[in-house]
Amino acid sequence: MPCSDCGQRGTLKQAWAVHFGEPDAPAKGQCKAAGRSAALALHGAALKAGAIKLFIAGLLAGAAVSAQAVVFTTDYDRITVLPALTGDPGDQDWRVHGVVTPVKNEGSCDASWAFAVEELLEGYHAIQAHILLSLSTQELVDCTGFGSGCGGGSPIAALRTVISRGGLTTAADYPYTARDGTCKASIGAVTIPGAGRVPPGDEVSLQNYVSLGPVLALVDDQDASFAMYRGGTYTGSCGTNPTRAVLIVGYSTDYWIVKNSIGTAWGAQGYIYMARHRNLCGIANYALAVSNDPLPPVAITIPTSGPWADALLLLSLAAVGFLRLRRQIG
Repeated sequence: MPCSDCGQRGTLKQAWAVHFGEPDAPAKGQCKAAGRSAALALHGAALKAGAIKLFIAGLLAGAAVSAQAVVFTTDYDRITVLPALTGDPGDQDWRVHGVVTPVKNEGSCDASWAFAVEELLEGYHAIQAHILLSLSTQELVDCTGFGSGCGGGSPIAALRTVISRGGLTTAADYPYTARDGTCKASIGAVTIPGAGRVPPGDEVSLQNYVSLGPVLALVDDQDASFAMYRGGTYTGSCGTNPTRAVLIVGYSTDYWIVKNSIGTAWGAQGYIYMARHRNLCGIANYALAVSNDPLPPVAITIPTSGPWADALLLLSLAAVGFLRLRRQIG
């Protein structure tokens, strides 16, 4: 396959495979450079393909959703903000304590929100029960609802789903398929009492909460330097629009130890070491830690003006009328 064909004639999937080392990649060395740029193009195309679905679902759920977002910030403004913490606990790396599962790979399903949530539960359970279980991402993809799935999703809705279903089952009992599926019954293996938001933008508090256990965070991964990261301390020129959910599993004086969910061929064996003390990529803006605080109940917010509001109002009235007609006929 000539390099000029990379990113053209339907070869974006191959280009992605070249960049991230997946099994269906072309022969080693072919189109490496083109594969990198095409991988970014593929990521952007996937985001645009899901934009309409995400926008509508976000409107219904009251989320702030942009055309590039693959995580919803739904209910972040309603979740309990945890107390600000001070002090400087020593360096922490939860991997050496055996509470972090191996790096996983979401594949073609944009489900970082689900991976980060189930990995947050894995760490919490391992610290509490001294047993490390690999939990089911697919259960969250299938069962969270509210527009969440392989086109993106809401971490808070996923946490709410875990609690309402009596816990999240294991990956062995509900395997990952990298596709949207039908929600199936399961037996919960791990649950949480609740969760809270680390004070937004406060890296000192974030350090203190990570010292107690892994913390879920949302970051902006849209800059090309993020996709090209291969090791060392990342100091890229990323923005702060939350587009990817990750798990912070530790820190040193200079960087956060961040676990991604796109396989070990990316980054430093699937991790990225992000510079501290600058809220890089917005890492401290949407961080969640397990706590005893209840999650906010589901709230549906409909915009009060504009064409989307009119369309949603008409759809709602039509649905009500249809239900009434069915009752009369039945």
